[in-house]
Amino acid sequence: MEAGTLLSHIDTDLVTREQLALVETPEATRSFKPVPHIELIETLERVLRLNQITIRKEQFALRRDGLTLFGVLQLQYQDTPDGMAALGLRTSNNRTMSIQLCAGLSVFVCDNMVFRGDLIALNRKHTAGLHLRTEINHAILRFQDHFGKLTGEIINLKERSVSDTDAKAILHDVFVKGILPIRLLPDASNLYFEPFVDEFRPRTAWSLHNAFTAVAKEMPITTRMPAIQELGRYFGMTNGDKG
Repeated sequence: MEAGTLLSHIDTDLVTREQLALVETPEATRSFKPVPHIELIETLERVLRLNQITIRKEQFALRRDGLTLFGVLQLQYQDTPDGMAALGLRTSNNRTMSIQLCAGLSVFVCDNMVFRGDLIALNRKHTAGLHLRTEINHAILRFQDHFGKLTGEIINLKERSVSDTDAKAILHDVFVKGILPIRLLPDASNLYFEPFVDEFRPRTAWSLHNAFTAVAKEMPITTRMPAIQELGRYFGMTNGDKG
Protein backbone atom coordinates (compact mmCIF):
# COMPACT_ATOMS: atom_id res chain seq x y z
CA MET A 1 0.00 0.00 0.00
CA GLU A 2 1.29 3.45 -0.92
CA ALA A 3 1.97 5.77 1.99
CA GLY A 4 -0.25 8.46 0.45
CA THR A 5 -3.51 8.51 -1.49
CA LEU A 6 -5.00 11.31 -3.64
CA LEU A 7 -8.62 11.19 -4.77
CA SER A 8 -9.84 13.49 -7.53
CA HIS A 9 -13.52 13.45 -8.46
CA ILE A 10 -15.23 16.82 -7.82
CA ASP A 11 -14.51 19.49 -10.45
CA THR A 12 -10.81 18.58 -10.56
CA ASP A 13 -8.50 16.92 -13.07
CA LEU A 14 -5.32 14.94 -12.46
CA VAL A 15 -2.42 16.92 -13.90
CA THR A 16 1.35 16.65 -14.28
CA ARG A 17 3.99 19.02 -12.95
CA GLU A 18 4.52 20.24 -16.51
CA GLN A 19 0.85 21.19 -16.75
CA LEU A 20 1.08 23.04 -13.43
CA ALA A 21 3.81 25.20 -14.91
CA LEU A 22 1.28 26.51 -17.47
CA VAL A 23 -1.30 27.63 -14.89
CA GLU A 24 -1.64 31.41 -14.57
CA THR A 25 -1.35 32.96 -11.12
CA PRO A 26 -3.52 35.91 -10.01
CA GLU A 27 -1.85 39.25 -9.40
CA ALA A 28 -0.67 39.96 -5.86
CA THR A 29 -2.20 42.73 -3.77
CA ARG A 30 -0.89 44.65 -0.76
CA SER A 31 -2.27 41.99 1.61
CA PHE A 32 -2.50 38.85 -0.55
CA LYS A 33 0.44 36.99 -2.11
CA PRO A 34 -0.68 34.10 -4.34
CA VAL A 35 2.02 31.50 -4.95
CA PRO A 36 2.34 29.86 -8.38
CA HIS A 37 1.60 26.16 -8.01
CA ILE A 38 4.79 25.18 -9.78
CA GLU A 39 6.84 27.43 -7.47
CA LEU A 40 5.35 25.72 -4.43
CA ILE A 41 6.18 22.24 -5.75
CA GLU A 42 9.69 23.10 -6.93
CA THR A 43 10.55 24.92 -3.69
CA LEU A 44 9.28 21.96 -1.70
CA GLU A 45 11.37 19.56 -3.77
CA ARG A 46 14.54 21.66 -3.33
CA VAL A 47 14.12 21.76 0.46
CA LEU A 48 13.45 18.01 0.58
CA ARG A 49 16.61 17.30 -1.43
CA LEU A 50 18.69 19.45 0.88
CA ASN A 51 17.49 17.18 3.69
CA GLN A 52 18.29 13.95 1.78
CA ILE A 53 14.62 13.25 1.07
CA THR A 54 13.59 12.37 -2.47
CA ILE A 55 10.22 12.23 -4.22
CA ARG A 56 9.49 8.70 -5.50
CA LYS A 57 6.12 9.52 -7.01
CA GLU A 58 3.89 12.58 -7.26
CA GLN A 59 0.20 13.12 -7.98
CA PHE A 60 -1.64 16.41 -8.43
CA ALA A 61 -5.30 17.36 -8.86
CA LEU A 62 -6.23 20.84 -10.07
CA ARG A 63 -9.62 22.52 -9.92
CA ARG A 64 -10.77 23.48 -13.38
CA ASP A 65 -10.43 27.19 -12.65
CA GLY A 66 -6.72 26.57 -12.01
CA LEU A 67 -6.78 28.19 -8.58
CA THR A 68 -6.91 25.24 -6.18
CA LEU A 69 -4.32 22.47 -6.03
CA PHE A 70 -4.29 19.14 -4.18
CA GLY A 71 -1.36 16.75 -4.15
CA VAL A 72 0.41 13.79 -2.62
CA LEU A 73 4.17 13.14 -2.71
CA GLN A 74 5.46 9.64 -2.00
CA LEU A 75 8.84 10.08 -0.31
CA GLN A 76 12.01 8.06 0.14
CA TYR A 77 13.27 8.92 3.59
CA GLN A 78 15.92 7.04 5.53
CA ASP A 79 14.34 7.37 8.97
CA THR A 80 10.98 5.81 8.09
CA PRO A 81 10.21 2.08 7.87
CA ASP A 82 11.49 0.88 4.49
CA GLY A 83 12.28 4.50 3.66
CA MET A 84 8.59 5.22 3.04
CA ALA A 85 6.58 8.31 3.99
CA ALA A 86 4.27 10.79 2.29
CA LEU A 87 3.41 14.47 2.20
CA GLY A 88 -0.05 15.75 1.35
CA LEU A 89 -0.63 19.30 0.18
CA ARG A 90 -3.47 21.63 -0.67
CA THR A 91 -3.53 25.32 -1.49
CA SER A 92 -5.66 27.87 -3.29
CA ASN A 93 -4.90 31.21 -4.90
CA ASN A 94 -8.45 32.55 -4.45
CA ARG A 95 -8.19 33.35 -0.70
CA THR A 96 -10.28 30.31 0.30
CA MET A 97 -7.44 28.10 1.54
CA SER A 98 -3.98 28.56 3.05
CA ILE A 99 -0.89 26.60 2.00
CA GLN A 100 -1.15 23.35 3.96
CA LEU A 101 1.13 20.33 4.26
CA CYS A 102 0.39 17.13 6.15
CA ALA A 103 2.82 14.24 6.64
CA GLY A 104 2.64 10.63 7.69
CA LEU A 105 3.14 6.97 7.00
CA SER A 106 -0.49 7.20 5.85
CA VAL A 107 -1.70 10.37 4.13
CA PHE A 108 -5.07 10.94 2.44
CA VAL A 109 -5.94 14.02 0.36
CA CYS A 110 -9.24 14.41 -1.47
CA ASP A 111 -10.76 17.26 -3.46
CA ASN A 112 -13.84 17.04 -1.21
CA MET A 113 -11.57 18.63 1.46
CA VAL A 114 -10.63 15.50 3.42
CA PHE A 115 -7.02 16.07 4.49
CA ARG A 116 -5.45 13.47 6.80
CA GLY A 117 -1.97 12.71 8.04
CA ASP A 118 -0.11 12.06 11.28
CA LEU A 119 1.21 15.62 11.38
CA ILE A 120 0.10 19.01 10.05
CA ALA A 121 3.52 20.36 9.09
CA LEU A 122 2.44 23.66 7.54
CA ASN A 123 -0.63 25.90 7.57
CA ARG A 124 0.30 29.34 6.24
CA LYS A 125 -1.92 32.01 4.70
CA HIS A 126 -0.97 33.78 1.46
CA THR A 127 -0.12 37.08 3.17
CA ALA A 128 2.19 39.75 1.84
CA GLY A 129 4.84 38.71 4.39
CA LEU A 130 4.97 35.11 3.19
CA HIS A 131 8.50 33.79 2.63
CA LEU A 132 7.85 30.44 1.00
CA ARG A 133 11.32 28.91 1.35
CA THR A 134 11.49 29.72 5.07
CA GLU A 135 8.02 28.34 5.76
CA ILE A 136 8.77 25.09 3.91
CA ASN A 137 12.11 24.76 5.72
CA HIS A 138 10.27 24.94 9.04
CA ALA A 139 7.71 22.39 7.82
CA ILE A 140 10.39 19.88 6.82
CA LEU A 141 12.08 20.30 10.20
CA ARG A 142 8.77 19.41 11.86
CA PHE A 143 8.49 16.44 9.51
CA GLN A 144 11.95 15.17 10.45
CA ASP A 145 11.38 15.64 14.17
CA HIS A 146 8.08 13.77 13.98
CA PHE A 147 9.51 10.85 12.03
CA GLY A 148 12.56 10.65 14.24
CA LYS A 149 10.24 10.03 17.19
CA LEU A 150 8.10 7.65 15.16
CA THR A 151 11.10 5.58 14.08
CA GLY A 152 12.14 5.13 17.72
CA GLU A 153 8.65 3.98 18.61
CA ILE A 154 8.66 1.46 15.76
CA ILE A 155 11.99 0.08 16.96
CA ASN A 156 10.43 -0.36 20.41
CA LEU A 157 7.47 -2.23 18.90
CA LYS A 158 9.85 -4.53 17.01
CA GLU A 159 11.69 -5.29 20.25
CA ARG A 160 8.53 -5.84 22.31
CA SER A 161 7.78 -9.56 22.47
CA VAL A 162 4.11 -10.55 22.64
CA SER A 163 2.88 -13.83 24.10
CA ASP A 164 0.09 -15.64 22.29
CA THR A 165 -2.22 -14.90 25.19
CA ASP A 166 -1.47 -11.17 25.01
CA ALA A 167 -1.83 -11.17 21.22
CA LYS A 168 -5.30 -12.69 21.53
CA ALA A 169 -6.23 -10.05 24.08
CA ILE A 170 -5.04 -7.26 21.77
CA LEU A 171 -6.96 -8.75 18.85
CA HIS A 172 -10.05 -8.81 21.05
CA ASP A 173 -9.56 -5.18 22.13
CA VAL A 174 -9.00 -3.76 18.64
CA PHE A 175 -12.21 -5.24 17.30
CA VAL A 176 -14.36 -4.77 20.41
CA LYS A 177 -13.31 -1.10 20.53
CA GLY A 178 -14.45 -0.75 16.92
CA ILE A 179 -11.06 0.34 15.58
CA LEU A 180 -11.48 -2.24 12.80
CA PRO A 181 -14.71 -3.94 11.64
CA ILE A 182 -15.27 -7.35 13.21
CA ARG A 183 -15.45 -9.03 9.78
CA LEU A 184 -11.66 -8.59 9.52
CA LEU A 185 -10.90 -10.45 12.76
CA PRO A 186 -10.33 -13.92 11.20
CA ASP A 187 -7.94 -12.52 8.58
CA ALA A 188 -5.96 -10.50 11.13
CA SER A 189 -5.68 -13.51 13.42
CA ASN A 190 -4.54 -15.78 10.57
CA LEU A 191 -1.95 -13.28 9.36
CA TYR A 192 -0.40 -13.07 12.82
CA PHE A 193 -0.65 -16.67 14.04
CA GLU A 194 -0.16 -18.40 10.68
CA PRO A 195 2.11 -15.96 8.80
CA PHE A 196 2.98 -16.63 5.18
CA VAL A 197 5.43 -13.72 4.82
CA ASP A 198 8.58 -13.09 6.84
CA GLU A 199 7.48 -9.69 8.20
CA PHE A 200 4.71 -11.34 10.25
CA ARG A 201 6.81 -14.20 11.68
CA PRO A 202 8.37 -12.51 14.76
CA ARG A 203 6.02 -12.61 17.75
CA THR A 204 6.30 -8.88 18.38
CA ALA A 205 4.00 -5.90 18.75
CA TRP A 206 5.21 -4.66 15.34
CA SER A 207 4.18 -7.91 13.62
CA LEU A 208 0.76 -7.66 15.23
CA HIS A 209 0.42 -4.02 14.17
CA ASN A 210 1.35 -5.03 10.62
CA ALA A 211 -1.32 -7.74 10.64
CA PHE A 212 -3.93 -5.13 11.50
CA THR A 213 -2.78 -2.63 8.87
CA ALA A 214 -2.64 -5.38 6.23
CA VAL A 215 -6.29 -6.35 6.71
CA ALA A 216 -7.27 -2.67 6.86
CA LYS A 217 -6.54 -2.54 3.11
CA GLU A 218 -9.95 -4.18 2.67
CA MET A 219 -11.65 -1.08 4.09
CA PRO A 220 -12.76 1.93 2.02
CA ILE A 221 -10.06 4.61 1.98
CA THR A 222 -12.28 7.10 3.84
CA THR A 223 -12.55 4.78 6.86
CA ARG A 224 -9.19 3.06 6.45
CA MET A 225 -7.09 6.15 7.14
CA PRO A 226 -8.76 7.06 10.48
CA ALA A 227 -8.56 3.39 11.49
CA ILE A 228 -4.83 3.17 10.79
CA GLN A 229 -4.26 6.36 12.79
CA GLU A 230 -6.32 4.97 15.67
CA LEU A 231 -4.23 1.77 15.54
CA GLY A 232 -1.12 3.93 15.88
CA ARG A 233 -2.53 5.52 19.01
CA TYR A 234 -3.51 2.12 20.40
CA PHE A 235 0.06 0.85 19.96
CA GLY A 236 1.49 4.03 21.46
CA MET A 237 2.88 5.50 18.27
CA THR A 238 3.29 9.24 17.75
CA ASN A 239 0.32 11.03 16.23
CA GLY A 240 0.13 14.73 15.65
CA ASP A 241 -2.67 17.04 14.51
CA LYS A 242 -5.00 15.87 11.80
CA GLY A 243 -7.00 17.84 9.30
